[in-house]
Amino acid sequence: MAGYEKINTVKELLKREMTVNQLAAAIGRGPRTVFRYLNLLRSENCGLHTKKHDGETFFVIQTEEKVSFNQAVVRQLEKIKKNMSENSSSDIKNRKLLDKLVEALQVTDPDEFKPEAITTDRDLVLDYGPFSDNKIQDVMVNKILDAIHKKLRIRITYAHAREDKGTEAIEVSPVKVIMRMDTTYLIAADETFEQNGIFKNYLVEHISNVTILAKPVAEGLLFDPAIHYKYTYGKYTTQDVPQEVTLLLKKDWLKAQFEKSHFNPPVTIRKDKNKNCLVDMKIRLTPDFKSWLMGILPDVQIVKPESLKKELKELLKKTLAEM
Repeated sequence: MAGYEKINTVKELLKREMTVNQLAAAIGRGPRTVFRYLNLLRSENCGLHTKKHDGETFFVIQTEEKVSFNQAVVRQLEKIKKNMSENSSSDIKNRKLLDKLVEALQVTDPDEFKPEAITTDRDLVLDYGPFSDNKIQDVMVNKILDAIHKKLRIRITYAHAREDKGTEAIEVSPVKVIMRMDTTYLIAADETFEQNGIFKNYLVEHISNVTILAKPVAEGLLFDPAIHYKYTYGKYTTQDVPQEVTLLLKKDWLKAQFEKSHFNPPVTIRKDKNKNCLVDMKIRLTPDFKSWLMGILPDVQIVKPESLKKELKELLKKTLAEM
């Protein structure tokens, strides 16, 4: 069983509360291996929670909505802090006091501040970072997942991005549904896979119809989602600490994109004293995020951190010099 499949087995088991020893017995591995898997699940932000009963520690992936009193209070305190002046000496003192209060509330029970799991379906891989657009209720996605579970081929009606290619019916072997940034993809093998071993990405929003066929999927389909998630915000990233980022939005379309997207943790959209639209977020500064930011630089201004602004400036200078 590949490492990815072992992790998914642990996810399935953690739909109910289990101790480390129970997990070890269930997967036939030692406690040290289980702890390593639990650390991987924490890095995925998949909703792993810790509970204690009768002196024992239990782990569970929480899939239902939970109300956290502390979390609501922290959000209110953060809003109050943002409205305080950075020039007033009294406000500066109060901001420091609020920072300590927020830290204390978060340390009270840090497990309460972990995002909830959206899904434990091993064939639906979600990026739990910014632009996490959860579309698991989509009928098209559920039909594709049904075919993946049954290991059956599908025929999709697909509209290509290039106008000259138009719309065509394509028969593929589906292996995963992956959401990356704000886009959901079907990952599948078409008739060329046997020759080149390359999986194709199909935009789910470009699929207008899915027919499940009475044909088994092609053999030898070994797909590793870690490759797709090498540079994403949430899964399969390093343990870098998320940073506070503030962007000034210059265009309404960009504001609309932030409003309709799902962020984890949530972003705050606000106005400054000059009526400029600002977005505050807390994220890891991954290559994906920086590439996305480079693409919208004419319509956005980096307010903080200064280090990010400096890095992108240097990258732009280098790019221009090499053109």
